[in-house]
Amino acid sequence: MSVNIKEQWLSSVTDQLEAFYTSVDEKIEKEQQQLKASKKQTELEMKLAHELKLNHELTERLAELSRRSSELDRVCAAFESRLTIADSDRNRLDNAKEMYQLAKELTGIRLDFSAPQNVCKGYVKSEHRKQLQPFEFPSKNADAALWALLQSIFLPVGDENTPHNI
Repeated sequence: MSVNIKEQWLSSVTDQLEAFYTSVDEKIEKEQQQLKASKKQTELEMKLAHELKLNHELTERLAELSRRSSELDRVCAAFESRLTIADSDRNRLDNAKEMYQLAKELTGIRLDFSAPQNVCKGYVKSEHRKQLQPFEFPSKNADAALWALLQSIFLPVGDENTPHNI
């Protein structure tokens, strides 16, 4: 019997120890879960703080860009109001365009406006002879050289168009 009592007592102590270990394990597990949750909450709070800071910075940048945009719009409007061409200037420009078109059709001269300012460059288109004659002259004597070129292109060569003497 004494063995039986000892076994019962050992069994009882073992059961109590196992219950104690189980409760300690449960508490440890619960503490670990709370610790994980606390870490996760801290991490999320840090992310939220970072996002709020970033949001604040971006809001400030947006306000600055909006201010600059409105300032740029104001400057553009000021430039547009200064760049309007007066009616008299517009009429002069239209007349100059018409004169240029008329001169281009009458003479066949086509100017190359991409040439440097000290050079008069382009070509002469002769419908009569079906010919394009390129030219490039210094700007100083371009008018005389162009007239000479036009004469050589449009005046008859030799006795082609002169009546025969009888």
